[in-house]
Amino acid sequence: MDLPKHWDAESVAEAVDLLSDLVLYTLVPERWERVSEVLRRVGTALDTGDLDELRDATADLEIYGPERILRIGSTDKVGIPPRVLERRNELVHRLTGEPTPASVSRTEPEVGRDDQRAR
Repeated sequence: MDLPKHWDAESVAEAVDLLSDLVLYTLVPERWERVSEVLRRVGTALDTGDLDELRDATADLEIYGPERILRIGSTDKVGIPPRVLERRNELVHRLTGEPTPASVSRTEPEVGRDDQRAR
């Protein structure tokens, strides 16, 4: 995807960096919901070419990152939910043009190697 010409590389790189970090996060489910909402906003910014919205969503994504302290009575932290991971992969692809993991096909020699290891 071609990004709008008025978008600066620094803003895009910041968004990609934060999206890349998401796979390392462990958050409570409620916080993952907030992250999911922010990812929708990143998608909207891409759809509309709104650089200010991309920057705002990126800042919010940073705010919703991991907390150091788990509140008393809160639920356990979990890794990235599959639907959030899928959305994150799509957004990284749209921002960078790199294929998403699901769209990368394996070659035959790689398949053979996996089969041998499994034995």
